[in-house]
Amino acid sequence: MGLSRRDVMAAGALFAPGVATAADKGVTYPFAVTRNMAWAAVHLDGKDPPLPFLIDTGSSGFGVLDSKARELGLRREGKSSGQAAIGRMNLQVYGASVVLGGAVREPWLPLAGMTYLPQPMQGIIPLARFRVMGMDFDKRQVLIASRFPKDLEGYESLDLDPGRAVAGSLDRLGAFTNDDNNQLIKDHSPVIDAEFNGERVKLLVDTGASLGLFLFPDYVKRMGLWDQFPKHQPGGIRTLAGHANTRTIRAERLKIGKLVFANPIVSLGDPADSGRDGSRSEVGLIGMEFLRRLNFISDPQRRKLWIRPNAAIADGYRYDRAGAEVGFIEGVPRVTELNPGGPADLAGLKLGDRVTGWRGADGLEGLSWALRGAPGSTVEIQVERDGKRQMVAVILADVI
Repeated sequence: MGLSRRDVMAAGALFAPGVATAADKGVTYPFAVTRNMAWAAVHLDGKDPPLPFLIDTGSSGFGVLDSKARELGLRREGKSSGQAAIGRMNLQVYGASVVLGGAVREPWLPLAGMTYLPQPMQGIIPLARFRVMGMDFDKRQVLIASRFPKDLEGYESLDLDPGRAVAGSLDRLGAFTNDDNNQLIKDHSPVIDAEFNGERVKLLVDTGASLGLFLFPDYVKRMGLWDQFPKHQPGGIRTLAGHANTRTIRAERLKIGKLVFANPIVSLGDPADSGRDGSRSEVGLIGMEFLRRLNFISDPQRRKLWIRPNAAIADGYRYDRAGAEVGFIEGVPRVTELNPGGPADLAGLKLGDRVTGWRGADGLEGLSWALRGAPGSTVEIQVERDGKRQMVAVILADVI
């Protein structure tokens, strides 16, 4: 999770608007989902192959992985700053022509240089920039349009928070933008009212976050939630601004419109990080663990978000059922976190074990995803300890 939730400020204000080439009618383009990350293919400066860019309703600025921008030789245009989920960051700004999903073309756009993105993502598409945008997870299609679609059978209407809009960078992409005159525009990332454990809360709808419900440190501190759940799973998240501690708990319920999610998995931000999240009216975000179960359309001008359950509505929740995290220490993959008495600990993993492989695909990212699988499933991990390699079979279990 943890991609930019606010504007990458001033990124576009450095430049004069170019000629927008997107037609004045709605278009769709395909997207895929990998480990709770929705992404689409993007061409930069007409170069092949296309790159996987994260589709992020919580971001108002385009971004590209800094190392990829240098590799492609993208032109440097200046510097900017922005707000991540926890903390602020300073960013290099690049310029490039952009083609989204083979459907939307722009001859030039500013892209903020990201120092970190979850693999294999190479950049960010900020859906908050568009006048009308939607995601259909059944069809795996993104909709962007200048007019609201007429056929909304089966959708429920939710009000968007009008207080979320803030000054942003130059709005591009022609007919699909929020500002017909291509002037300074506003960040229309969707924020809705929901109900968490009987309390009314404002939540950012953020497809850039792979987790489910994340409550910001300020809110957790104010409501005294950190120590309210004796049964919890310690952990952490990686954001653009760095690492942050979390606790994963199982709440009573989350209600979005008429939809009720019973006993949802929730990540609590550490109260020690209070004051760093830069949040406004919203107290948390709804990430892909919930959003992949809904088809939705956002119309910020009408201040409406329309939602409809899709085929994944009854899927089980994914979260860390091993009590272990694997990451890089000085370039070496190791067990970086291990909860005492958890499934990984009981299976024989040791903190600091060097991870040399596992029975699965997609490297460490695939392993981390597998450790969030269904209870009762087994994940086999090869580790090296004291110069000897061995296989450790971790049987996942519901720990909260």
